[in-house]
Amino acid sequence: MTRRPVPPNGRTGRVSPSKDWIAPIGGWRTDVEMADMPADAAFQLDNFFPEANRVRARYGFLAFSTGLGGDVQTVIPYSGVSNRLFAAAGDKIFDVTVGGAAGAPVVSGMASAHWSVQQYTNPAGQEFLRLVNGLDTPLLFNGTSWTNNFLVGTAALATQNVAVRNTPYTLSFFGTGSVTLSGAFSGTLNGTGVNNRVSLPFTPAAGTLVVTVTGTVTNAQLEKGAVATPYVASTMISGISDSSLLIAVTAYRSRLWFIEKNSTNVWYLATDAVSGAATVLPVGGNMKYGGTLVAINVWTIPVSTGLQQCLVLISSEGEVIVFQGSDPSSIANWGLIGTFKLGRPLGSDRCLLSVGADLAIMTTDGIVPITKAVQLDRGATSLGAITARIGPTWRETVAATGTTSQEWQLSSFPARQMAIVNLPSSFGPYQYVMNTETGAWCRFVGMPASCWASWQDRLFFGAGDGTVYEAEVGANDNGVAIDALMVGAWSRYGDGLSTKLSKLIGVTAQIGVSSLMYGGISVDYQTKIPTALLSSVENNAAAKWGTAVWGVSKFPGVSLVRKFASAGGAGSALAPTIRALISGSSGSVSEAAVVGGSVLYEKGAPI
Repeated sequence: MTRRPVPPNGRTGRVSPSKDWIAPIGGWRTDVEMADMPADAAFQLDNFFPEANRVRARYGFLAFSTGLGGDVQTVIPYSGVSNRLFAAAGDKIFDVTVGGAAGAPVVSGMASAHWSVQQYTNPAGQEFLRLVNGLDTPLLFNGTSWTNNFLVGTAALATQNVAVRNTPYTLSFFGTGSVTLSGAFSGTLNGTGVNNRVSLPFTPAAGTLVVTVTGTVTNAQLEKGAVATPYVASTMISGISDSSLLIAVTAYRSRLWFIEKNSTNVWYLATDAVSGAATVLPVGGNMKYGGTLVAINVWTIPVSTGLQQCLVLISSEGEVIVFQGSDPSSIANWGLIGTFKLGRPLGSDRCLLSVGADLAIMTTDGIVPITKAVQLDRGATSLGAITARIGPTWRETVAATGTTSQEWQLSSFPARQMAIVNLPSSFGPYQYVMNTETGAWCRFVGMPASCWASWQDRLFFGAGDGTVYEAEVGANDNGVAIDALMVGAWSRYGDGLSTKLSKLIGVTAQIGVSSLMYGGISVDYQTKIPTALLSSVENNAAAKWGTAVWGVSKFPGVSLVRKFASAGGAGSALAPTIRALISGSSGSVSEAAVVGGSVLYEKGAPI
């Protein structure tokens, strides 16, 4: 007689169910209970970027331009007939368009490398860059050269005062008259003829240089440097007593608009002008909470007739002031829309970012779209903030780093749907990064950025080591492996009391030729770095279209693969955990992306 096997029961065997999990495309969440996280959320998402259908390890970064000699605090893109990229470090500005070792600076003798930058196109189609920083005379790039004439009315020079620093300057002019210098420097330059150019190199003390004119003096130029360069008309902004006090600039309604440091004054130029006489617009009478103006930008509002642009100002106390119109001198063409109270802005002029027709404002309460700010009381703005999903972490970060560091920056990289929040270096080499399409967040780790800029659909950051780096390129971090970690949503699998013993994790992923992917399980709300290597694709060079052999050549990292790893752990709550180490060449990327998977586990404590 044949004996039957004893059926499994609680004493004779265990059933090992499996549980599917999905990639945390909903992003990093710290606003929900860990014990009740959405299935598409991540408990930790470092160097994994959440896309619409997967999370992928970010690409690497590499040194683009080196030897700038100081902390690179501003990367300056320029788009025109010839596209250029500049970077400000220490007291200099460099042209880094072609990358490599930095050459001679195009501007030197500056007091600060933190610039507010605005590109502007005049009706003739000429592209300019206008730069201000609150310490130096405003700079102007005309598409060919950095024009550098600190005198006003140079076609026929008149007596005037100029703020100067302790650095070499050169005075030059044509004519039969003379120019006497006093104050910060004493000396006289005499003309020798209508068609003769004379020049005087000198180094003043920091202060006010008095320029006294006698007789006929034309085409005068006062510029930094010890050698006279070809004459350019004045690039000075006049009207304000000291144009070096301008700290922020934006373009609005065919004008350039500026904020004066430590004041409630806005200055604006004539229509289509990039220099010349500025007119003051005092806005302190519209402010209810005190403070000074720190940032300026533009908001586009949909109206019944189409779109309407408004000028937006924010104060050091978080008060937002919104104007409409184009000419403050005309009652019929200017008006206050309203004022709104938010948390204090983080950093200075880089706390505002245009996002489509909206304007995002980076504050202690989070990053708040202005469309939400005008609808909600400040006590509720955190609910409307685009940082709501990481709200508790945002507040902790602000408390730890403060609000004043100029390394705070809100920037974007539209080519990859990224909004990037640069955190002060005192907090570490971190950025909080959001997918602008889905609103999902993650954290980038290991990029020591002081500032960010996108140019020609490429992403760059400046660093304290005097280097401009290009990001989202290559398969390493300037020679160091990219280390990405994903801890998915915690799950109790419908039973919050009993222990679950995990045994195996399955992962559906894309794994490039230079990527190693590890899988495991974290238990009971504690991250456990996985050490079990998922079976990887062959570590050979990827095939190339046009030379590949059908059915033989491989395109690793493009197709989805199903891999498994041992994943031992016991706890009441489990979370899938994936680590990717990417160490390849700088000339190509290596995919390390996760779509989802499953966990094999048993209920009850291990025997």
